[in-house]
Amino acid sequence: MKNLILFLLAFVCVSQLNAQLSGIGFRPTLSLSSYKLSKDYNDIYDANLRPGGGVAVFAEFNLGNRLTFQPEIAFMQRGGNIKSESNVFWDGQDFGYPRDYRVIELRQKETLNYLDIPLMFEKNFGGGNVGFYVALGPAFSFAISNGKGLEELTVEHLNSEGEPVTFTDRAEYTIEMGNGRNDDYRRYDFSVNLGTGLIFILERGEISFDFRYSHGMRNVDVGGLKNRGMQFGLSYMYYFNQ
Repeated sequence: MKNLILFLLAFVCVSQLNAQLSGIGFRPTLSLSSYKLSKDYNDIYDANLRPGGGVAVFAEFNLGNRLTFQPEIAFMQRGGNIKSESNVFWDGQDFGYPRDYRVIELRQKETLNYLDIPLMFEKNFGGGNVGFYVALGPAFSFAISNGKGLEELTVEHLNSEGEPVTFTDRAEYTIEMGNGRNDDYRRYDFSVNLGTGLIFILERGEISFDFRYSHGMRNVDVGGLKNRGMQFGLSYMYYFNQ
């Protein structure tokens, strides 16, 4: 992994020697994030999408032949919604409830805040005032704060008449982000991004509707969670030297 990162950085530096800065831009985004569960987790939980937001600033360098390089700095929210399988339950004592209670459903909603540095290479197509692009590149992510989570437990027990009664307990928790042995999740992540978008050319810039898929390559925790996500954005880029 370290050799791959060094190769990508070296390639970027060499590419810049002949590149021309063509514009700078700004992009607000809507993110839909989830976790890729390990096999052990997948037998117990389902992972669902969690909405979030983000914002990016970027520069574009013209490499020739309608190929561009676009480095970015972005704030991005990730995380996921985890829900236990319908056939899974736990003894109430495992969660501090009386002996005759049981937890029949567990849900966790987690939000993680990252500073992202995507390094995207784009190939542009089309002509006139409308075009489109496809993009591919790595992204380096750094957690800028501890994460936040909400745990919801649905608990069942029998009342004095022997009838089942259910209730839900909710509790917020903090996700410690770091590299220490006592931290919950790792602070750093590395992903591969694939994107596409529709471009509308203006007199001194362009507006584009963007879609991006982020495929996390590192385990977020010791249990094997990996970040996955989609981003929907609206970009404006101002052209230089036009």
